[in-house]
Amino acid sequence: MLTYGHIDAAFDYLLHHDDPASFPFLSVSAVVHRSDAHTPEATDRRLNLLRHAVEIWRRSPSSFSPHRHGNFTRLFSHLWDQFPSAEALAIAHTIVDRAADEPDDGGSCGYTDEVHFTSLRQDTLFQILHVLRHLDPALAQSLIDSHPQLALAARRYPNGLETFHQEMEAETERRKAAGATCGGGFIFAGDPADFDRQRRLFEATHSGDFEPSIQDALEKYQQDTAPETRNHAPKAYWPSTGAFRTLFYQAGKRLGPDAAALLVRIPDDDIRLFATIELAAALAGVPASSITTMKQPHPLDARGMPTRARITSAHSSLPTGPPMRSPDGRLIRCPECQFQPPDGMHWQCKCGHAWNTFWTAGNCPACHFQWEVTQCPSCREMSEHQAWYVPEP
Repeated sequence: MLTYGHIDAAFDYLLHHDDPASFPFLSVSAVVHRSDAHTPEATDRRLNLLRHAVEIWRRSPSSFSPHRHGNFTRLFSHLWDQFPSAEALAIAHTIVDRAADEPDDGGSCGYTDEVHFTSLRQDTLFQILHVLRHLDPALAQSLIDSHPQLALAARRYPNGLETFHQEMEAETERRKAAGATCGGGFIFAGDPADFDRQRRLFEATHSGDFEPSIQDALEKYQQDTAPETRNHAPKAYWPSTGAFRTLFYQAGKRLGPDAAALLVRIPDDDIRLFATIELAAALAGVPASSITTMKQPHPLDARGMPTRARITSAHSSLPTGPPMRSPDGRLIRCPECQFQPPDGMHWQCKCGHAWNTFWTAGNCPACHFQWEVTQCPSCREMSEHQAWYVPEP
C-alpha cells in the first residue's frame, strides 16, 4: 500500500490490525512520517495510531521473541516525542520494567566498534536512553550506574541513539564539505561500523587497492575465531566469510584474473573456497550469490541446536515483478549493471527502518537521514543516488 502511495489505506489497516503476533510495528513509522504534519486533525490521527501500537505492545505476552519487543522499542525510540511528555514517560517506564523482568538471555548487538552489547536488556535500555535523559534523568543515571555495558555506551554516546544519529549526520555533512563521493549507502541490519568498511571497499573498486578491505575481513575473521568472541554459527554464515565473499566478487570485477593472487591472504581453507566461488562468478559475469551472515555467541545445546542466533545481515534472493518507478514516473535502474529493481523492494536505513528509498529521494522517512549513495542489491556497486533515475524519452 505504501509503495503505491495509499497512505490512508495503510493507516486504516494498521489502526484495525489487532493481532500482537503479527502487528508490523516498524511500518507505523513509515505511515506516521508520510502523513500530513500541519493540521490538528492529522496530529490527532497520528497519535491515535501510535497509541494503538502501544496498546498492541502492552497486550503482547512476555514470551514474545526479543525481536518482536525490540521492534516496538525501536518505533518508540524514534517517535517518543509525538506523545505528551507524561504519556511518553509512562511508556518508557514500562519498557524499563519489562527489560528488568524478562530473562536476559544474552545476544550480540553492536553500534560501532566501541559500543557492543552481549546483554539484550542493556541494549534495550540504550535504545531509550535519550528518552530517559529528557524525561527522567535520575532514572537514566541510575540505570547507567547499575549496568556496566550501558555505562560504557553512555560514555561514548551520552544521549544514546540521539547522540549516535547526530554524529552520523555530522559525519555525512563533513564528507560532503570535503567533496567525498560516498555519503551513504545500501545498508542491512548490523554493525554501523560497516559503513566505513563499505566505503573502503567502494574506494577499492576504483583504485584497485583491496588491501584495506582485506584487513577489514581479517579483523572480522579474528572476531569469529577468537576464544572470547567465538562465533558458533556454521562457518558459511560467519561475517568474515561474507566479507571475503563480497571482497573477492568486487576484486574479480576490478582486477580480473589477477585477483586470484589475493586468495592466499585468506587464512582458512573453507572460507577461501567460498571466496574462490565468488571470484569465479565475477569473472564469468554472473550476478553475485546471496549472502546471509549470522552471529551465534553460544555453542550448540544437547540437541545440536543453537541456543540463540542473530541474523546480522542478509542479501536475499532478488524478488521479481514490475520494474520500480519513482513517484514522478521515472524508471529506476542501477547505473553500473542496469539492474531494474522491482516494485516492493526495500532498502534499510541505519536506524532500522525499511522503505523504498526511491520514493523519498534517499531520505529516510523514519529518522530523516539523507543517503547520497545507494548500493545495488544485484551487483553491489555503490552509485550516486540521483544516477539511478532514468529520464523518460
